[in-house]
Amino acid sequence: MPSRSTRRLILPFAALLASAVATSGQAAPSQTAPTQAATTQAASPHGIDVCTVTGTSGQYSVRVRNTTDKTLSHADVVGVHLNAAGQGGNTVTVNLQDVPPGKYKTAVLARHGESAALVSIATYQTVNGVDTPQQELYAGKVAHVAPGSALQYTVAPLALRGWTVAYGTAQSPKLEPGSAVLLIYPARTGKKRDVTRPDAGRAPADVVPLLSCATPRKH
Repeated sequence: MPSRSTRRLILPFAALLASAVATSGQAAPSQTAPTQAATTQAASPHGIDVCTVTGTSGQYSVRVRNTTDKTLSHADVVGVHLNAAGQGGNTVTVNLQDVPPGKYKTAVLARHGESAALVSIATYQTVNGVDTPQQELYAGKVAHVAPGSALQYTVAPLALRGWTVAYGTAQSPKLEPGSAVLLIYPARTGKKRDVTRPDAGRAPADVVPLLSCATPRKH
């Protein structure tokens, strides 16, 4: 259970989908054609579909697919390198430029022999000639489950400390302890985004699983 000093956000939330993104600060992001699985998935109502790729020697990357009919001018991915104890260290920031509709780009957070985790993603489109923020996503994990409680789930950051989110409704999908999720918020213009945590007291538009790219999606 989170401590009393831990900041809480009370979050009602809707159905599950899937989302996330990231890249090594030294790696050039690469664009590839969508896989058959990606092209046959239902389009995400949040504008992107996110999944992760983990290698056998610690490599870690995040694949972001644009599910809208407009090009994403860029997607900013923030992650952290992990030490041997699994604690977050150096921040890794990656900027994926010009993601076309229906295509994806991959952000590499960790290479051979390294380890990393996703912290957050922000997406942007050019609207009337202005680079405009679209969505903000924060990576978390289900830290505690309290069946029967009005707020039956507590989410903590996937790789950092400093915030928890309690949420749940009678219609909440079942989530397992320790499972990775994304908190999704519509972006707000004119306000500087905290890349490490969601705004206190602000309810997300959705909470979705953060899945491996090899995991089949449920419709």
